[in-house]
Amino acid sequence: MLNILNVTVNFGNKFLFDNVSIAVGENDRIGLIGRNGTGKSTMLKIIYGLETPESGKINMPNG
Repeated sequence: MLNILNVTVNFGNKFLFDNVSIAVGENDRIGLIGRNGTGKSTMLKIIYGLETPESGKINMPNG
């Protein structure tokens, strides 16, 4: 299970995410949708460990 806990990301004065929490189960299917600049790619980079949020954490099973 993927757990995103209280993740906050901002760029300058603009909050991209503010205390976002999401739980995704092993058999769940999800989609990220939104307008350009709303943080879809940033969220994926945080999940994969390519970027670090200002606060919060990501818990992911090994493998």
